[in-house]
Amino acid sequence: MLFLLNDRVIEVEMPEARVTSRWREIGCGDPAHLRAHEAVEFVKARLQSSLPDCAIALGETHKDLAALIVSKTGANSLVLRPTASGDFEPRLRDVPTIVLETYQRGAANDRDERARA
Repeated sequence: MLFLLNDRVIEVEMPEARVTSRWREIGCGDPAHLRAHEAVEFVKARLQSSLPDCAIALGETHKDLAALIVSKTGANSLVLRPTASGDFEPRLRDVPTIVLETYQRGAANDRDERARA
């Protein structure tokens, strides 16, 4: 499954199974007792420190956080928008898969062009 995290598309295989097997590593507590808004706030807090650095590589932690959002909210997109107070407002969406696939291809082409330059 494709997931949009701010401006990056992440491939997350079997999100619910991933959360069930990795919740201790994720650090979110037992996911069975986690509500959707709690999952969003947990992910927001984990990502806030890395948001200013656009060059951060997407790793297993980002896949874990994406899987948590998918499994608890059903959304395939989380965008954190800056607010006037300096905080971030989470926005969940269900983006059509074709849009995510197109964006992923375009972003990959952009990275290839930058690497060649």
